[in-house]
Amino acid sequence: MCSETPVQKTLYCQLFTGEAIIVLGTFLLSLSAGATAGFSAVLIPQLQHDKGHKKYSTEMVSWVAAISSLALLFGNMISGYLMDRFGRRLSQMLLSLFYIGGWVTIAFANSIHLILFGRFITGFCQGWLGPLGPVFVGEISTPAYRGLFLASLSLSIASGVFMSHLFGTFLHWTHSALLCGTFPLVGCIILYYAPESPAWLASNNEIDKCIKSFQWYRGTSPAMKTELDKMILEQTKKVDKKRKIETLTTNLRKPEFWKPLCIMLIFFAITQLSGINVFCAYTTEIMEVLLGSKSNTYAAMLGIDILRCVALVTACIMLRRMGRRPIAIFSGTFTSLSLIILSIYLYLVEIRVIRHVKPLISLGLTATYIVVSNIGIAPLPWNMVGEVFATDTKGIGSGLSVMMTSISFFGTVKTAPAMFESIGHHGTYLFYGMSTLVGTIFLFFCLPETRGKTLLQIEERFRAEKKEKLKAAIDVTSV
Repeated sequence: MCSETPVQKTLYCQLFTGEAIIVLGTFLLSLSAGATAGFSAVLIPQLQHDKGHKKYSTEMVSWVAAISSLALLFGNMISGYLMDRFGRRLSQMLLSLFYIGGWVTIAFANSIHLILFGRFITGFCQGWLGPLGPVFVGEISTPAYRGLFLASLSLSIASGVFMSHLFGTFLHWTHSALLCGTFPLVGCIILYYAPESPAWLASNNEIDKCIKSFQWYRGTSPAMKTELDKMILEQTKKVDKKRKIETLTTNLRKPEFWKPLCIMLIFFAITQLSGINVFCAYTTEIMEVLLGSKSNTYAAMLGIDILRCVALVTACIMLRRMGRRPIAIFSGTFTSLSLIILSIYLYLVEIRVIRHVKPLISLGLTATYIVVSNIGIAPLPWNMVGEVFATDTKGIGSGLSVMMTSISFFGTVKTAPAMFESIGHHGTYLFYGMSTLVGTIFLFFCLPETRGKTLLQIEERFRAEKKEKLKAAIDVTSV
């Protein structure tokens, strides 16, 4: 970068600004996804307060929190098909309309069943966006800024959680829902003016549109032209093969599909089993336990939300300068340790070895957990799902990967109230901590490094592993 001329620096700045504006559209949709995840934390206490003495059961409370995560799965199922069939940009615009409808349904609901229906719609959209957002951002971004932009999507989810909690702290939940509906509205307007993903256009043999789109996002420098030529050549080969002999089944057998798929399935499961979305969905109840009283729970909740956002801003900077692997291992290790230590501390309080909860200790451990988890294992899967799959299998690969987070998301959020009642908060956090530890060991051995590599280089890496193993086997046989 030091050898760049002033003209080149100006050009890079202009390209970065153009990409950032379009990424902002996806960012706002992810903001709505975060609001969906965090909305139950302010919705449930207000619904219980409105009910007076006849409060909702634990089962109903768990459904209010978890039904959006159940709907994630159905959104994941259609996401891959829609992004491959209609393109990344149009799919996000359609998604925006459904998102707006979901928030409006919640805002004007006059019964618990309509609230559940609205929550289902917004959760469906959250699942739809899960693979779609990272794929679009990954395809339009230059390798130098791809990590930053992809990490910003996780930051937007955390910011959405914070915004929903902030709205719910000062406003009635109906007004909060309407405000949350403005996020996808503005996002849709931005995406309306965005060029389609050049990789998708190339895969559909729309070469002229692909060139125009690529030049809009990346410019016309010699390096960018070389990348464009390689992408068009690669995608043209794939289109010809599809028309002649290849089928989807053949593509799914390729190592550049199933290897990253296995890694991403486990990575997404690890993220959810660390309990990050349980803390988003039941923040007020968790804060009551950690504080030892009901006072200042909303202030503590907002403090945790701000800390989460700060951690993700830090993650954006770190991903720009460091590799994915070291961040993942560091984050997973200290996430598991903070959860295990927190569980031991709460257990000592329960058996009266420690007489009372000391907020300085409990909130300190929770703050450590929030920071280290959101630096690495929370944003990284969303970063990498847009990087590791080949273009022709990216839709189904990212869709299947994010389906795992949907299943795990629903499982953790739905079972959390029952786990709190049966094995206590200490037992629940111990389970999350041990799960994260086991997952981190897996990442240490299997997670590849993608920083600074083009999408074609990442694809070739998985393909080359098979060739290297085959060559090694031949060498051993010949000996």
